[in-house]
Amino acid sequence: MLKPKLILVLLALPFLSMGQQQLKPDTAVKKQAAKSLFVNTGLIYLSDLTYAGRKDPGSVPVLLPTVSLISAKGFFLSGIGYFDLNGSHSKTEGVSFTPGYVFSFDKKKEYGGAISATKYFITDNSPIILSTFNATIDGQLHFNPQDIVKLTVAASYRIGKQGPNDIINDAELSKEIWLVKSGKDARNGFKIIPDLMLYAGTQSFSQTDSTSVVGQVLGTQPRVTTTRKYELLALSGSMQFIYAIKTWQLNFTPYVIQPYNTGQNGSYFLFTVGFNVTF
Repeated sequence: MLKPKLILVLLALPFLSMGQQQLKPDTAVKKQAAKSLFVNTGLIYLSDLTYAGRKDPGSVPVLLPTVSLISAKGFFLSGIGYFDLNGSHSKTEGVSFTPGYVFSFDKKKEYGGAISATKYFITDNSPIILSTFNATIDGQLHFNPQDIVKLTVAASYRIGKQGPNDIINDAELSKEIWLVKSGKDARNGFKIIPDLMLYAGTQSFSQTDSTSVVGQVLGTQPRVTTTRKYELLALSGSMQFIYAIKTWQLNFTPYVIQPYNTGQNGSYFLFTVGFNVTF
């Protein structure tokens, strides 16, 4: 199953987290021994698509239909559609496909991770920030001893359509807290997942040199240089509310994001709401 994550956005949501909010594979999904392949499909509304704290001033809310094929051995293939909700200008912006593998180092699944690669097919003039992406390669490791608190560390290599590529890292602390449990296997009910995520990575910065004496005398345009730095990018806090009944999940997640070194001042708010079902 996938959960929305900011990345970045997903990711996350991974999914993906959307949350670089990113979209990510949920390694806590209970697999039935009698089945070897599962299908998970859902629909997510994202109030603002961001990437590792970066927010495009012209961005619009997006609707994300999702479908995933998940094998009992941990392999998965996910597809996401991107539909921007821009009033009369709303339209389909493209799709992305993500093959990957979820693994565990122990039977309790307290230690594990995932690797994946995503290919984007999004129109160049799209208002969503992912329009500059060609592909990403992602990996993560998680540690959750005794189910006290889950630590996840991740790395993403972003391949752009133009310009330099970026490396994004994040460290995440989360805790799954069941408030109400029901059903024979105690998998139904209501739970919350508080989450804190820190992003760091490379960014491209443009600097204008307007102090050149020769340039001032000749009246030429100031020189613009582009530099790349690895710096702290953003801090994200969220609270995921999940209501699960049998194979259905309803999800609402508000986020508060504080960007750093991205040319943006102050924190901002966004949220996701959606549902998914597993067959």
